[in-house]
Amino acid sequence: MLPRLVLVAAIATLFTSLHFLGFFDLIGDAAAVRDIFARLGLFGPILYVVSFALLEPFFVPGVAFIIPGAVLWPFPTLFALSWLGSVGAGVVGFGFARYLGREYVERHLPRRFHRYDERLATAGLRTVIVIRMTFFLAPPAHWLLGLSSVSFGTFLLGTAIGFLPGIFLLSYVIEFAGGTLIEWLRSQPVEVWLTLGLLIAGGVVLRRWARRRADRQA
Repeated sequence: MLPRLVLVAAIATLFTSLHFLGFFDLIGDAAAVRDIFARLGLFGPILYVVSFALLEPFFVPGVAFIIPGAVLWPFPTLFALSWLGSVGAGVVGFGFARYLGREYVERHLPRRFHRYDERLATAGLRTVIVIRMTFFLAPPAHWLLGLSSVSFGTFLLGTAIGFLPGIFLLSYVIEFAGGTLIEWLRSQPVEVWLTLGLLIAGGVVLRRWARRRADRQA
């Protein structure tokens, strides 16, 4: 329980710090963001894709990248870069589960994901596509595929196909509704983010307590 509380506290601290540092004001200033990435040139899109790939598998939401991306690029570019970043995130999560953090992942993979393991052995590509379309960018989905016996080629193709509809829809919605969303984020006082963090922490604790109680009864 303690590591989860630490994680929630870290996320709440991060968002509070970003608020005071003016990050949300920055991403709301489209001209300033475009100026920064214009100076980066080709490295701007590369930085975007690499950051998406490295951070999303460790519970940084994909929408946290797509929202700022909406003020940088038109829809086709945003969609392409976000799709590449999401596939990269899947590869990073897959590699972490299969080669680096297997023991950790086996302990923390939600039980509802285990039922897909047998399907991966018999209908790999189709099951990978279904998992991607169902759970989208959820990190446990990356982990499940890394723990399974599915080949990397099947995983990569299924991930690339399965992410297409979700990334297309998310990019489209954010591209055309992003300005309103960013303005709403900027208008929220810090108390809202602190309250949200406390509610999330309370939900994590309550869920953990209910699961342990159910395990004891079983």
